[in-house]
Amino acid sequence: MKKFLSIFLMAIVLFSFNAIADDVKLPEVKYSSLDDKLPMNPEVKHGTLDNGLKYYIMENHKPANRAELQIVFMCGSVLEEDDQAGLAHFSEHMCFNGTKNFPKAELVSFLEKTGMRFGADVNANTGFDRTYYMLTIPLDSAGMLENGFQVLEDWASNVSFDPEEIEKERGVIMEEWRVYRGANQRVMKTHFPNLLKGSKYADRLPIGDTAVILHAPRERFMDLYTNFYRPNLTAVIAVGDFDGKKIEKIIKERFSKLKNPANAKERKEYKIPIHKERIVSIATDKELPMAQVQMYIKHPGMDEGTYRTYRDNIVHRIIGQMLSMRMQELSQSKEPPFLAAGGGFGNFLGDIASFSLVSIPKAEGNGIINGFEAALKEAYRAYQHGFTKTELDRTKEAMLTNMESALKEKDKTESKAYAMECGRNFIEDEGMPGIAYEVALYKKFLPEITIDEVNKVMKSYIKDEGVVVAVSAPEAEGIVVPKEDEILAKIDEVKAMKLEPYVDKVSDKPLFDKELTPGTITSEKKYDKADVKEFTLSNGVRVIYKTTDFKNDEILVRAYSPGGYSNATDDIYLSAEFADAILNNAGIADFTDIELQKMLTGKLVSIAPSIGELTEGFRGMAAPKDFEILMQLVHLYFTNPRLDYDAFDSFISKQKDALKNRDKDPQNALRDTIRVTMSNYHKRERPLTADMLENVDPDDAYDFFRNRYADAGDFTFIFVGNIDEKQLKDFAKKYLATLPTTGRKENWKDLGVKAPKNKLEKKVFKGQEKKSTVYLTMRDDFKYTPENKMELHALVEVLRIQLREAIREEKGGVYGIGVYEGTSHYPNEDYSLSVYFSTNPDRVDELVTEIKRILKEATEKEVDAEYIQKIKEILGREYETGQKENRYWLNSIYNKDFNNEKIESIVDYMKAVEKIDTKMVLKAAKKYIKLNDIIKIVLYPEDMKN
Repeated sequence: MKKFLSIFLMAIVLFSFNAIADDVKLPEVKYSSLDDKLPMNPEVKHGTLDNGLKYYIMENHKPANRAELQIVFMCGSVLEEDDQAGLAHFSEHMCFNGTKNFPKAELVSFLEKTGMRFGADVNANTGFDRTYYMLTIPLDSAGMLENGFQVLEDWASNVSFDPEEIEKERGVIMEEWRVYRGANQRVMKTHFPNLLKGSKYADRLPIGDTAVILHAPRERFMDLYTNFYRPNLTAVIAVGDFDGKKIEKIIKERFSKLKNPANAKERKEYKIPIHKERIVSIATDKELPMAQVQMYIKHPGMDEGTYRTYRDNIVHRIIGQMLSMRMQELSQSKEPPFLAAGGGFGNFLGDIASFSLVSIPKAEGNGIINGFEAALKEAYRAYQHGFTKTELDRTKEAMLTNMESALKEKDKTESKAYAMECGRNFIEDEGMPGIAYEVALYKKFLPEITIDEVNKVMKSYIKDEGVVVAVSAPEAEGIVVPKEDEILAKIDEVKAMKLEPYVDKVSDKPLFDKELTPGTITSEKKYDKADVKEFTLSNGVRVIYKTTDFKNDEILVRAYSPGGYSNATDDIYLSAEFADAILNNAGIADFTDIELQKMLTGKLVSIAPSIGELTEGFRGMAAPKDFEILMQLVHLYFTNPRLDYDAFDSFISKQKDALKNRDKDPQNALRDTIRVTMSNYHKRERPLTADMLENVDPDDAYDFFRNRYADAGDFTFIFVGNIDEKQLKDFAKKYLATLPTTGRKENWKDLGVKAPKNKLEKKVFKGQEKKSTVYLTMRDDFKYTPENKMELHALVEVLRIQLREAIREEKGGVYGIGVYEGTSHYPNEDYSLSVYFSTNPDRVDELVTEIKRILKEATEKEVDAEYIQKIKEILGREYETGQKENRYWLNSIYNKDFNNEKIESIVDYMKAVEKIDTKMVLKAAKKYIKLNDIIKIVLYPEDMKN
């Protein structure tokens, strides 16, 4: 399926040229014509069986002992007849509800026994033009690989469509339909016929028609399945830590025997016409929290897979990034016309592409039309005057280094990413020559792309035909929703304007020019079991680090110090809570945020201060080559934070507008009720409103930030990644040991926020859809120990499976049901055990009763040993892959250190998992399930209030 264009609304990260290691030899780019097809990645073995089935095989060792198996069918909702609307998606569900070799629910049960988590490692999705199935298979158990391919084979030819299972699944599909009901769905229902006018796509949203979902006979499922789940519309993809020759043999043996039906229905390619007239679609809804204006200008789609298209897409990406960067700069002005905006060109859906301009305008007063005008003016400014050479050079630099960084990570890239690329090659004919060849293409094409070419392409985007403007707006007092003729008149007005050219302001000052006298390292220690090291600097800063080879171009950092905004007095607490965001939006030292972004062209680095309730610190990352810049930025945040009143006004203005209609969303009403209830209506836990932001003062925020970062002596920095130990120590002595210290002794403060622990029920009546969301929770004191945390976690993992089986699979009452635990060490030791789901309001009591029955049963008898086997396998598999991820280690080290636990116990996790048994889960259930103290908060539609 050609996906909707993803609009780049956030700041682009800017990178540098010449970042490839000297020993990387790029392949030579050869072609006789730009219309030649790109070569296939030589590491991908691909072919077509006699029956037309395509296959892709790639050996890849990240993650180790895993195989990513996928199967893709060119079957989607656009191929359905009227009496099949929704059956492509329904059939996807049925693939998990019984096949020849895995009857009924045995497939999911079997996969869980092997350590795969339903949803994370086992999943599928249906679009307009295709259906995609994904399995992550562990390879360290005999027969697993063969069983994985058996699953794929069954999906391709042996789905049972058991009538009993179809009836059960109707309820699940209806609940999935219900989950997405709301303002966004209602607005989309208005816009889709206009966006896709004159095409079948407009009438074939994958979720389908509820009448079909509830009543379609088995024969109509079988018709769709037989016609379109056929070999010549199928691809099998295998990427993983295996022998590719063995995999090819398995695929040929298993899938060559599949046959295409004798009189298969034609798979039509449906067109989306490019209309001459300009279309305006306006949708308002009283539950919509924010406004949005989307403008699409349709163009003929691009033929994928050729050198020409690849080069054209580079040009499109350049323009999209430059235009979106201009939009971001405008959004940070003192009085921003929109919260965010962006633009770009790409394939849209079916056979068309589009130039898209999307803005989230300020909705108050005439904000919608004004925000649309502002975004439109930036597009026309680029149309009239083009972009500047400095913008182009900076964006080229960014793009090339992005590609070079990807090449550096070639051997560290997850198998799933390669498998998805193979899927796009099959579905969309997207070229996949391999990252080394793509870098070579960038090195060839980027120097050829001139400012004149870019500006000419930008002009080609904007035309009068194929235009659709979709306006989505809240129905609220004070919001002026523009009419169709006003939108069209605004387009004509902006088109006729003589706009001033954009001026690219770039600072020529150095980022860091301080002369520093390095401090010293006063002590060192090792945690040998975990291969983690630590040293302390002369000013008291602690540095904990782990050197890994999991990523070639990544160093992660997290830093913390006790305190946080719990130390703020009541009169400035809102300013304190926003202090990190306000200062982060202000830039640093002498540079605005936009100037800083432009300065960091060529640098793969990001760092941001973070102030929470109990701590202040940093989160960030850098490539090894840019590690020193990361340390310089940390030093500057401590010593030279920047207060920018214009940036503050911009930030608060956007925050106010985002909050004005937030409470119109029923889910936000529920979240707010949960928050105030679970805090016993504590003043500091009140839901944030636009009026409350009047109390945020920039000087108070700045002063609080300076206070929090005035003393580095109690800070701990944690680094994980491709670290040069000598470099780390040198930079730490220079940039961290020279940070200010005051010798103060401080900690966080207990604000007295206490959750209720006794039975309580609340009903929230909000929304027009027949949909309820249910929140059940139990909370109490807790002895914070590793053993108790594992007990609670094991219980929750068992309950996740049990409640999914009972509430989703057996009763068909939900699409998904979540079970969550929470444990807190500071400022008080307590725990929570919560259940969360959405359902039909008429079934709330029935399902809550069943959940309570299952919870009660968990306290009375030991669970079946099969559940223990499943959760131990799942937890073991997750730990196995986590051990090879930098972020896993960063977070684990932080959690252990923050909670005063032994860092070396990270590697003892599996010992704790092995202790899980039926007796432990029963003990945990008796301890943590408190049926007499359940807090129940339920969202109901408004019309059920009386």
